[in-house]
Amino acid sequence: MKVAFFIDHLRADGTQRFLRQLVAGLAARGHQLAVVCLNDSWDATVVKDLQSAGAEVRIIGQRALLGVYGIVTTLIWLRARRFDVVVTMLFFADVVARPLARAAGIPRLISSIRARNVNYTGWQRMLTRMTMPLVDLVVLNSANTRDFAMRYEGARSERIVIIPNGVSVNSHQVPSQAVLRAELGLPMAGALLGCVGRLTYQKGFDLLLRAFPMLPSETALVLFGTGEEQHNLQQLAETLGLHGRVAFAGYRHDALQLLSALDLYVHPARFEGMPNALLEAMAAGIPIVATAIDGNRELIIDGMHGWLVPPEDPTALALAITAALQVPDEAQRCGKAAQTRAIQEFGLTAMVDAWELVLQG
Repeated sequence: MKVAFFIDHLRADGTQRFLRQLVAGLAARGHQLAVVCLNDSWDATVVKDLQSAGAEVRIIGQRALLGVYGIVTTLIWLRARRFDVVVTMLFFADVVARPLARAAGIPRLISSIRARNVNYTGWQRMLTRMTMPLVDLVVLNSANTRDFAMRYEGARSERIVIIPNGVSVNSHQVPSQAVLRAELGLPMAGALLGCVGRLTYQKGFDLLLRAFPMLPSETALVLFGTGEEQHNLQQLAETLGLHGRVAFAGYRHDALQLLSALDLYVHPARFEGMPNALLEAMAAGIPIVATAIDGNRELIIDGMHGWLVPPEDPTALALAITAALQVPDEAQRCGKAAQTRAIQEFGLTAMVDAWELVLQG
């Protein structure tokens, strides 16, 4: 089977991590794969991982798209390669590649909606709805995004399939928390909290920072990731008097391994699909506090696998973090329960199996 994936960019974000996992799984089963990046924003490690898995990677770039040259050459390439399936994910890939795939005569077109896209503007929703009738199947990673996808993006109920994200549980040496604290300039005493994700409004890191003054003064936080809100978040941390308690670690390829060094993982997002970072935290077996949104509610049962709190509520977030830190034995029990669930219900093999079936039609 020959499959082409279209995506907006290849930065090291959650959707791109999912794509790397899926490509590696499908390539190992003998499928021929290509990944088309519409933007000229890409991470060298992401591209290398895709190529190492056996996928062809094409980066078109904004200038080529706006100049139409990129559209024409991609159409010619699609027709020449005779792909069996095209998969689109993220906004520009949806509205550009859906009509391209149909114009190229691709037999099967699938779109994967990765989150409840409440951040889309009116014109973005209009374009997604206009191109949705071209799609044969819509894959969601969370059942909680189904109604939104139908109402705002025009997905038809009978064409929707739910495939949760998958996670691998790798055995590796647990990193030293003391070494991590020293590297980031954080105090050696007190609980160490952490988050992984792109520094955007969606992820709600500003809410966590606003909760921080309500936590014990020795509590520290490390944020792994980069994004357009980084400067604003750093300024907010300074305004709240959190200097020396919060470290902005930037993008780290080893962030997922470093999760094991944390005392508590916090996921304060405003909206999500099924977050890879939260799944990775579950797989690491560390205690979790998360907002009760979308895919978070499918991963975490409150009181069983961690603590869930209402979104947009720094006070509730602070109370849950405090509660988790005050009962370390219970927190560890929840962490182990979450790890067991990640292993049993969200393995990579099951995810690749499900995707292979829908790709084959």
